[in-house]
Amino acid sequence: MERQKDKILIVDDVELNRAILCELFAGDYEILEADNGKTAVDLMEQYHEEIAIVLMDIVMPIMDGLEALEIMNGKGLTEKTPIFLITAESSNDAISKGFRLGVVDVVLKPFNPDNICQRVNNIIELYRYRYKLEKLVQEQMTKIEKQNEQLRNFNVAMIDTLSTIVEFRDCESGQHVQRIRQLTKIMLKELGRQNAEYKMSDKTIEDISMAAALHDIGKIAIPDYILNKPGRLTAEEFAIMKEHTLYGCEILESIDSLKQNKEQYRYHYNICRWHHEKWDGSGYPDGLIGKEIPIYAQIVSLADCYDALTSVRCYKGAFTHEESVQMIEKGECGAFSPDLLQCFLKIAPGLPEILQSDDGLPAVVYHYQHPNTEKFSGKKCYSCDMDKNSRVARLLEIEREKQKALFAMSGDIIFDYDLEKDLIIFSDEYKNIFGGECVVTNAKEAIYSSMPILQEDLQQLAELTKALTEENSGYVKDVRLINKFGEEKWYRIHINSIWDKENYGVMLSIVGRMVSIDKMKREIGLWKRQAESDALTKLGNRAYGERLLQQMLCEPQKEKAAVMFLDVDNFKMVNDRHGHLFGDEVLCRIANEISKQFRIDDIVCRIGGDEFLIIMRNIKDSRLPLMKADELRAGIEKLGLEADVRVPLSISVGVSFYPVDGTDDAVLLYKADKALYEAKKRGKNNCVIYSKELENEPFMSQITAAESE
Repeated sequence: MERQKDKILIVDDVELNRAILCELFAGDYEILEADNGKTAVDLMEQYHEEIAIVLMDIVMPIMDGLEALEIMNGKGLTEKTPIFLITAESSNDAISKGFRLGVVDVVLKPFNPDNICQRVNNIIELYRYRYKLEKLVQEQMTKIEKQNEQLRNFNVAMIDTLSTIVEFRDCESGQHVQRIRQLTKIMLKELGRQNAEYKMSDKTIEDISMAAALHDIGKIAIPDYILNKPGRLTAEEFAIMKEHTLYGCEILESIDSLKQNKEQYRYHYNICRWHHEKWDGSGYPDGLIGKEIPIYAQIVSLADCYDALTSVRCYKGAFTHEESVQMIEKGECGAFSPDLLQCFLKIAPGLPEILQSDDGLPAVVYHYQHPNTEKFSGKKCYSCDMDKNSRVARLLEIEREKQKALFAMSGDIIFDYDLEKDLIIFSDEYKNIFGGECVVTNAKEAIYSSMPILQEDLQQLAELTKALTEENSGYVKDVRLINKFGEEKWYRIHINSIWDKENYGVMLSIVGRMVSIDKMKREIGLWKRQAESDALTKLGNRAYGERLLQQMLCEPQKEKAAVMFLDVDNFKMVNDRHGHLFGDEVLCRIANEISKQFRIDDIVCRIGGDEFLIIMRNIKDSRLPLMKADELRAGIEKLGLEADVRVPLSISVGVSFYPVDGTDDAVLLYKADKALYEAKKRGKNNCVIYSKELENEPFMSQITAAESE
């Protein structure tokens, strides 16, 4: 007897991480813990038949998670046990290796407990139902094998093909296949009872019902972006979708075992090709009319239509049974044979109860519909066994709703560019913010003509994208985008390219995420201005002045420039006599006077208590700094009288010139400081220009040292 899988193995070298995960699952599962990969392998060998899932970190001592996974795979311990990687390791190589080794999902730390709990429970449920369905398939195969050799060959082909569809393609699998078979069988029997023309043997009805399971096998050749598109198809997309009937016939022709029984093969082929033909000739692919369409192909068409209406699809929600019957009766889903329509209406009232899956549970259940929309709003439909059970499908639909809501709340925009089809698909938030369509065809042209991005930034993106390789497959770039109100906003674009693994150097698509950083950019700008601003006088501070001086010296400099240090003489006496509040008021008036005396292009900064730095650009006359210093001395002397400071206000100024005295900012500042020292030594209240005579003079800096950070 098989043991119950009621244990979860948690593997992480950090005890706190294990404790958090234990608390999430301890109420429903027995928890096994390991703090390294080697212990995890030992526990898997002992309990692998009882472990429902493994949650494992990558980076651990003794043996890391990937090494442990390789050993588990080699010993066959993970065939029926899903592995989650829960890690802070965001390396693409590590994560890719994990998926190659069979990991079902990767969760990056820090994680949301509710989300991971939901995802883990979903995967456990998925594996349980997959095992149940595998047992069901095995039982069905055993039953079929007992019939005859002819049915054996057919069923091998059918199961091979169905498993391919279920594993790789769209949402219409599992219960959908069972319902189509059952609906087909019911209508074939009822139609034969109503009209002798259509009466068939039980064996024929069984053969046709089995063939109905492969009606949509051709969808395996339809591109994902069309097959799983959440909205209405364009004319071009619908033309491609219609090809699935012909693709299906090609697939059937390639299955030799199926062609061994010509009658059975005819049912498969005709159903696959003509299950979208309509009684009035409006169907496809051949436009057959009336009785040109085999009656069994018409029945599969009607069964498929009813099941599609009553079930959730990636492009719609589920209609009720009553709504679906009414739509078919009114011809909203195309024209059907009058005899067939009469047969359907007769059996319709009992269909919800009649349609039972093989395990006795209702086959049409959980017709989930989002309360705020008529359409199912998930962005993608996922294939394989997760859609075989309606409960798991419902949980996944809810999870997709959560994902969509999270993206909407975050304001992030997700996009996918298909290079071959020249098609970009944006998430819904794109339209909300920028007003553009979420599906952009002829993208190469549209990017340059209608995308809301500044051309300067677009050109930089184009250059970065052109430089992408398989080894360097992504980049991050800050760009300015124009929203639907015409406002320029900053966004950070994360780009990752997808490459063809079989053809080196062939890029298939580009996926990305656009994150609003406008608020952050503005805050950084504000912080930067505050960091470079003097709080008292609102002039630039020392850091601001020195940065602009360095920036000026890096530019092509054709004209002279002057660096001036200015110190207010005897200002300590003002503070001592009147107090610091009064002194601050006087300093503000001095700063205002300095700003008025100099040109708009000159840079004026307060670099200390009563010390200022002035940088004069593009000086055509070397006497200009002296003239400005004299005007400023007169202005400040007048200011002292008006403010009644009762202390004679004067200034001392030291000047150095670019490029005569140097081309380095440190040299120019040093020589201006030395000239200021000379001005003080000469009795203050004057201006001194640096000269070679000062080069060997004793010197004590007159400028307050910058505060250490």
